[in-house]
Formats: sequence, C-alpha cells, structure tokens
Amino acid sequence: MTDPDTTKRRKSRLRAEAIQLSRYYGRASFDEKDGAWLHVEQFSIPPGWNKSKVEILIDIPWGTPGYPSLAPHWFWTDRDLATSTGRSISHFFTAGNGLADQQYLDRGWGHFCVHVNDWRPAGGANLLRGHSLISYLNLIRAIFSDRRTLSR
Repeated sequence: MTDPDTTKRRKSRLRAEAIQLSRYYGRASFDEKDGAWLHVEQFSIPPGWNKSKVEILIDIPWGTPGYPSLAPHWFWTDRDLATSTGRSISHFFTAGNGLADQQYLDRGWGHFCVHVNDWRPAGGANLLRGHSLISYLNLIRAIFSDRRTLSR
C-alpha cells in the first residue's frame, strides 16, 4: 500500500506539471485520485504519420520509490497510429500483458516503450531545472521526429 503523504506529494507535483505542460502542449489533465497517469489531449506530431495530432497518456510510476524519483517507462497513444507510408513502428505495442494494460487497450490505446537513462528530477519549485514530465514529453516529441523510430 502506498503512503498517503507520498500520494499527496505526487499529486501536488502532477498538478504543477500539468499547469506547466498546458503552456507548451495544450490541455493536460492527470489522475486526481491516485496520480497514476497524465493525459495530453492533442499532442502535435511531425509529418510522416497518418495524423497530425495524437492523444498521449503517460503512466506515472507510483509506489516507493515512485515518480518523480523514477522516470516513466512508457506512454500510451492512439492504437491506430501508423506511418504515412505504412512502415512498422519500433517499440510500439497494440497488445498487452495483464489487466492494467487491458483497460487501456479496451479504450483504443497502444503504447510505446521508452526507458530513460540518467533521470535526474528536481524537486519543489525547481521543476524546470531537472527532469520532469515536460522533459519526458520533449523526449516523446523527439521519438516522433526520429526516423529511427520506424522499423526498416
């Protein structure tokens, strides 16, 4: 069971980050009950895909330790995402392993597996001086821009 103070701190941080993210990426919301996810409604992606905007849902690591000590490991997006030329996408999965995945798959999501090396979050009022969900979304933007995301 997660410590209530830890959950409260995580949700407070998510609230602050959602406000910051909204400035860069449009409307962002988060799981106000458990702090288990953050959602960006319309995330613009570069040409080369079958759509110009996707939804992004980031799974937030929780437990002890949890976010922000641990970086997110994957994000969910539209399951029907495809390249404009039909090439397959590396590290994008439309099937899952368990009940937690199934609830997202049933809602039409697929997920990218993204492991962050050298995660260094800042605490308190210094959110922008360390890694955060803003830097994670910047990584997501880079993934959508990188042709190596596509299988050969």
